[in-house]
Amino acid sequence: LARETSNAPEDQMQLVLIVSDGMRSPKWGDPTPWVRKCAEEHIMLCFIVVDKAASRGNDSILDMQSVSYEGGLKITRYMDSFPFPYYVVLQDLQSLPQVLSDALRQWFELLKG
Repeated sequence: LARETSNAPEDQMQLVLIVSDGMRSPKWGDPTPWVRKCAEEHIMLCFIVVDKAASRGNDSILDMQSVSYEGGLKITRYMDSFPFPYYVVLQDLQSLPQVLSDALRQWFELLKG
């Protein structure tokens, strides 16, 4: 997340698109500090979750649950604790160009904003 030294204004915002299946690996660790660091550096992260399982009739990432033990057994929806504040769940890969253009349009609206 190193930013090059330039004459760019401090309020300039950058957009990073992350395309993945959305499944976190334990070896990743917790991405929350990186998400926070990006926000501090005026970098907007947009996570595009490719939910191929839903298109094959399997369980969608939207149906997945997380289990934790906090004084008792607690079951929550996986996406309720998704660490990226801006995300899109893409169930049809053919709609990726439209999703990307929508994300860019919304990003430009935020910049004007």
